[in-house]
Amino acid sequence: MKKVRYGVIGIGNMGGPHCRMIVEARSREFCLTAACDVKPKSRESIKDIDVPFFTDAQQMYDSGLIDAVIISVPHYWHAPLTFRAARKGIHVLCEKPLASSVGMARAMISECRKRKVKLGAMLQQRCWPSMIKARQMVRNGVIGDLFRAEMICSQWFRTQRYYDSGAWRGTWDGEGGGVLINQAPHSLDLFQWIGMGLPKTIVANVDTREHKIECEDTANVICDYGKGRIGYIYASTAEEPGATKLTVMGDKGTITVDRRRLSVGKLKIPISKHVYQSKSAAAGGAEQKLTWSNVRVSQRRTSHTDVMRAFARNILRGEPMVATGAESITELEISNAAYLSGYSKSKLVRVPVNAPEMERLLDKLIRTKSTGKGGHMRSAAANDMKRILAGKG
Repeated sequence: MKKVRYGVIGIGNMGGPHCRMIVEARSREFCLTAACDVKPKSRESIKDIDVPFFTDAQQMYDSGLIDAVIISVPHYWHAPLTFRAARKGIHVLCEKPLASSVGMARAMISECRKRKVKLGAMLQQRCWPSMIKARQMVRNGVIGDLFRAEMICSQWFRTQRYYDSGAWRGTWDGEGGGVLINQAPHSLDLFQWIGMGLPKTIVANVDTREHKIECEDTANVICDYGKGRIGYIYASTAEEPGATKLTVMGDKGTITVDRRRLSVGKLKIPISKHVYQSKSAAAGGAEQKLTWSNVRVSQRRTSHTDVMRAFARNILRGEPMVATGAESITELEISNAAYLSGYSKSKLVRVPVNAPEMERLLDKLIRTKSTGKGGHMRSAAANDMKRILAGKG
């Protein structure tokens, strides 16, 4: 294979732009050779792009026109479309989140490994130079051993019209959650990718503070890493103006990332030494000093194209992709644990999440909170999975 032939499923808010990004990249390593959407009229949004258009994903898979597929459809359909692709030997680059629940995501990872096809996730914010540099600094011990991480992701303000624009938005049976499953995955991913990884336990408060939707529009998540190490996440689509800011504190100082701006505050004396060596009984001690500085990083504008390029190079030459399926499931562990905690009166939830328990929670939320607006996508996707597993799909 000299060039990866991409197909895109779901020509909507993201799928259409994905098609254009592939074409506009004019890459020698990848190209667009097919597009698919169950709604025939979706073709109008890419009518100037001359590739075969399908209304059935299996027909596109069977066509022999593609080597890899970008899945950009409502979350519950990620798993069955991934299974169908894997069984045809087609590599999968999936939009975030990998699935609405960890059980389905784990099944996707297992199936792709079994079929020996690549599975990647569209987590393009890992390509931001500020995030890459912050991760390098943490890993290189610039601020020493970590003990606290905080992620504020409230820049995702959404109007009621936004939720009304798509029947599946903000529904349990159509989307599988609210801000944590739709807007926050990038932030949840960066929180664990740069900071302290997955916590041991999670306690959360989730609520629908403002919007008229079935799911949460605001979430507060406390992550316990043991031995006094803690993490905090705040996510909302009901705050204006919002913010995107990651703070990581360690024994030797603090790193903050405000979208594309990176700063580091270095302590003169590590906390672990200053606590015992200081001769001052007063708070702080005169001998301690914190010095802040801005870290210069490239302002190159990264995009989904960077993820597509890396995925193609992984297929062609085995180079690292931006985020594998196995890596991307970590943010889903956090959001699922938050749901299990928040919708069970803030109980303590262990990570990794109990997959059957999460499915039972979704069943309950759909039964008690669903208005029917979501179109019963979860049950439709589950039935399709049953047909695939039975060899009938």
